[in-house]
Amino acid sequence: MFAADVKSISRLAAGPDNILFIADWKAAEVHAIELPPAPHQPTGATFNVLDLETLLSQQVGGARVNVEDMVVRPGTAQVYVAVSYGPGKTPALFLVTSDKKAHRVDLKAAHSNSVVLRDAPTTNEKFWKQTAERSFTVTDMKWRDGELFVAGLSNQDFSSTLRRVRYPFDAKQSITSLEIFHGGHDQFETRAPIRAMSFADLGGKPYLVAAYTCTPLVLIPLEDLKDGAHVRGQTVAELGYGNTPADMVSFTKTEHGKSKDFIMLVNFNRVGEVIPVSELEAAHGRPGIEKQVPYGQITGLDMTEAPLAGVMRLDNLDDKSFVVVRRNLQNDDLQLVSMGKGLSFRLTDHVSEYSFPDFSYKGKGPAQQYINMLLKDEDLPEFIKASE
Repeated sequence: MFAADVKSISRLAAGPDNILFIADWKAAEVHAIELPPAPHQPTGATFNVLDLETLLSQQVGGARVNVEDMVVRPGTAQVYVAVSYGPGKTPALFLVTSDKKAHRVDLKAAHSNSVVLRDAPTTNEKFWKQTAERSFTVTDMKWRDGELFVAGLSNQDFSSTLRRVRYPFDAKQSITSLEIFHGGHDQFETRAPIRAMSFADLGGKPYLVAAYTCTPLVLIPLEDLKDGAHVRGQTVAELGYGNTPADMVSFTKTEHGKSKDFIMLVNFNRVGEVIPVSELEAAHGRPGIEKQVPYGQITGLDMTEAPLAGVMRLDNLDDKSFVVVRRNLQNDDLQLVSMGKGLSFRLTDHVSEYSFPDFSYKGKGPAQQYINMLLKDEDLPEFIKASE
């Protein structure tokens, strides 16, 4: 393995053992970085980094940082945050821990190997005169069962692409072009890429669950994602116009002794959406959406909204919590904070009846327990009240 020449970072993915994958759109490569061993961290770590921008900026000479991606190293409570900074959009990678410390990863010294992505965009075109088309080479990236799934663009006419790359890297690389029906736009689309994706088992078979801009939700059988194939996904929902999906993760919640599988989709222009996998299963059994969806109508799935406005990146921290990079829209702080998977919100974001010192918990046993748990997790144990 050799040190990687990382020219840019668009997405990260946690791989097997001590491997972290970095998508480098300028080089059209994926780098597999070898991380030092880390101890297993039991469930219960919490993140309350309320000024992430200052924490990271002071390590790059005070330059303004732009967060590109964030990923949790499973089982360790270690969070890796990728940024770009300065006029040259220099990439940097940081390890951030729950004690509010950040350590810059020396990418030039890290052991790694790399794979070149076939048929990457080569055009110098810019979207809306400001965003390089090549920067969409990798729009999302997830590790699953020995393979890296890489969504983005190719240089082909049908440029929306899903690549499958096995690790350790070899000469084989599967490239599938994708087509969807976008109900909000009332047309089939072959160029706009997947923006966020995860996986779900439906009817005993694995599927890619993909969210696109503006916001069709699509199911694609993994068995159809073969090299050279052109696949039309099944559009099962339209989740709202004027929006770009930001991130998507699968998770499980246990309530009353029963476990249920969900997908959390967070958006740049909308609140988050908690999608039961059972709803995807039901939608998969119906015909896909292939006709116009009226402007502004949300259709296809019965789901719950989550109060996650401002969240830019999200990942599973452990069985109990997510961790998110967000802009707190009330004060514009860039933050790295954890949130319980139950309600996915932070009590300290709000001033409500519970905030006042003379509020009584009398007769509110479960509510008191939940609020006290949030106060502990949000590093404010001194506000925990005794039972009455």
